[in-house]
Amino acid sequence: MNDQSHKKIKTILKIVGISMLVVGAVFTIIGFINFFSSFGSYEPPTLFWCCFIGLPLLGFGGMITMFAFNGEIARYLKNESVPVANEAADELRPSVKSVVSTVVDAAKEGIDSGVLCECGTKNDEGSKFCKNCGKKLTDVCPTCGNATDSGKFCNHCGNPL
Repeated sequence: MNDQSHKKIKTILKIVGISMLVVGAVFTIIGFINFFSSFGSYEPPTLFWCCFIGLPLLGFGGMITMFAFNGEIARYLKNESVPVANEAADELRPSVKSVVSTVVDAAKEGIDSGVLCECGTKNDEGSKFCKNCGKKLTDVCPTCGNATDSGKFCNHCGNPL
């Protein structure tokens, strides 16, 4: 659908929706006035049937009008929401930078060279025994002869220790 026909349909929907709202409001007001004015007399309301026409017209007219003005409503909400979101982002930026900085610093500490023992103590690179519990940190692989961390397999060749 091209832009011209879209605008034409929106214009028609705006006219039809607002017209239905006005006609529905008039019928509903007439029906309710007649209903409530009959309380003083002992006669039944004669125009209450107008509410049965007016209320559905109000509902359908409201829906059609809402669809017709949907683009305008969305643009208004965007223009109201975006500045608030930008302001919130500006206020949160220092906190986010702080959290990111903390994570980066923690990652750098984890990258520092060293050997971690099973007891949780971080030992200097090249240490053969844990400085906390004294457990052996490296083994020599019988296949390739390289020093490797304690475990079931060699870090260099993958053969069992």
